[in-house]
Amino acid sequence: MDNNELKQIINDIYDSLEKNNFSTLNRPDAPMWERPLVGVAAGDDPYYDFLKEHIGPFHWSPAEAFQLKYPGAFSGKALRVVSLVFPQTMETKLAQAKEKKCPAREWIVSRGEWEPLMKEFSGKLVKRLGDMGIRCVSIDLLSEFGTARSEKLGIASKWSHRHSAYLAGLGTFGLSEGIITEKGKAVRLTTLIVEAPLAVETRAYSSHHEWCLYFKDGSCGVCMKRCPVNAITAEGHDKDDCDAYEEVFAARYWPEDIERGDYILGCGLCQAGIPCQDKRP
Repeated sequence: MDNNELKQIINDIYDSLEKNNFSTLNRPDAPMWERPLVGVAAGDDPYYDFLKEHIGPFHWSPAEAFQLKYPGAFSGKALRVVSLVFPQTMETKLAQAKEKKCPAREWIVSRGEWEPLMKEFSGKLVKRLGDMGIRCVSIDLLSEFGTARSEKLGIASKWSHRHSAYLAGLGTFGLSEGIITEKGKAVRLTTLIVEAPLAVETRAYSSHHEWCLYFKDGSCGVCMKRCPVNAITAEGHDKDDCDAYEEVFAARYWPEDIERGDYILGCGLCQAGIPCQDKRP
């Protein structure tokens, strides 16, 4: 399997998704997410050693994550980290850009339905590759996947989809810590670890902030103005303030016509109505 074949398989599975629509908002023919951008990184890249130092020792290396599903010795084949970036649709981004205090209804639903969608997508992708004799691990399907407390960063994940996207050549970080891609910052991500000699993507940047206008020349900073609780400043992103506001929104402003259920809330106002909303500026 080469990179083009993998991307075709991913697109075929995307096209088959049953949950990728706004049926919750009575729009079953409107997709929630666009086809993903796909990038590939080496499983033994030393950058993952840096992540253990920067985030915490609890952050998995690709080999550690792979062995959670396949314990024991490796087959000798190369491990590759496949990063997938799903852009929000323009309809959702335009609705979100109009909001100043609370996320748009489309944003609430696309975030809340993300986990079931990824379960469907990742399950189909892992099965397809497995049927081809390729061992692979979906990070989002690992029962051990979750968060921990980083001494440096506060709440942090055992696997960073964003850092893997950066490593796979899909984008660089903005002031709000979101990843800015060729399709902008209004995205969500997932990661697959594959035992196959895929070609590693070349990164079109030399620093982790290269595509952010604020870090480039100080000409932006719109995401700071978009945050309703000033959780984004010149010093960066305060995740605790961000999480606290999401709880306030869920308690006080949740739309009556959308069932909360087990939805995870994401404010995301800093990802729309900005120069990097749907492109790299």
